[in-house]
Amino acid sequence: MGINLLSISTLLFFLLIGLFVVDTDLAMQKKQEVKTLLELANHHASFAVDPVLKTEGVIDLIEEEALIRFAERMRENGSYLMEAASFIPAANSVTTDPIPFVRHYIDFRSWRQDWELHLRYDGSALAVERINPGARNPDGGRLRILVTTKQGEVLQLAPKTMVGPSHVVVAYVDERPFLSTLPGHAFPVVSVEEVKR
Repeated sequence: MGINLLSISTLLFFLLIGLFVVDTDLAMQKKQEVKTLLELANHHASFAVDPVLKTEGVIDLIEEEALIRFAERMRENGSYLMEAASFIPAANSVTTDPIPFVRHYIDFRSWRQDWELHLRYDGSALAVERINPGARNPDGGRLRILVTTKQGEVLQLAPKTMVGPSHVVVAYVDERPFLSTLPGHAFPVVSVEEVKR
């Protein structure tokens, strides 16, 4: 009787570890999929160049058109619909919960300057808290993005070096686990895309 109870306990323990590993693997896959979707959508958005200024040699983004193009690609590639500042998933989307996002455009006058974007996630929305300018760099400014979570933890994303005017999109994935006994998954994802010439 004692051996059977020990065997069952051991089996349950290894089953729980297996579920945790599978859940973590799913979270990593979702992070990569969302990053890919953001990159593809942002690439499409970065073609929304002002044609009049382009004839004068100035590369500048039409932001309204860029947002429309971004939303089109998120719908086409991931079945997400944009509502206000969130992407709402469909039944076949890679995530199950809405993905709040913010976007920021660093134009042709500012891309050689360092920028620090401070964002805050409150559990449902992602918002820009402040934007701090830094030093000028002739080769391109460095972009630092910091996200304060609803628990007050500050997440610092890997810095990016800009090579021209840039469209920046940061999304925050906050997903329920597939089993209620496991912790949820929450992580920011960023895409920085140079405006196309």
